[in-house]
Amino acid sequence: MVMRMWARGTAMGAMALVSVAAGGASAQSSGTLMTDPREIAACLCLNQSVQRVEGTVTAARALYEALKKSVADQDAALNAKRPTVDTNDPSAVEAFRLQMEKRDDDQNRVEQDAYPALQSKIAAYNAKVADYGQRCGGRYMDEPVLKSVQKNLVCTLEP
Repeated sequence: MVMRMWARGTAMGAMALVSVAAGGASAQSSGTLMTDPREIAACLCLNQSVQRVEGTVTAARALYEALKKSVADQDAALNAKRPTVDTNDPSAVEAFRLQMEKRDDDQNRVEQDAYPALQSKIAAYNAKVADYGQRCGGRYMDEPVLKSVQKNLVCTLEP
């Protein structure tokens, strides 16, 4: 049996996958077989790197979505409160103004911080997946060599 690794596109970019291909000889005919332990280790480590970067995209997306929801909730609250603000009461006007400032600050965080950070993480992820696809995509790993490599695999962290 041969281990097959490839890259596949998703809505966000792409995602590295590992799948077991049955039928050794027929599976090998559609790709090249990797038998070099260093090459197999490099692909396994690159796959781990893709997964690590995917985690940063997930975290950045969660922050972006949470900030967007907060802004939408604040908009709804402000729109509901606006008609009831007593414009003759300076403290009520000031409280409303402060709520609007907080909403504006949060909207600026979405536009100037969270969205660009998410875009940057997605770009890094896509680049990592493209690298994986170029170096390892559509190639098969010799299973005995793969098992041997997995036992002692140590991937160094990237800067």
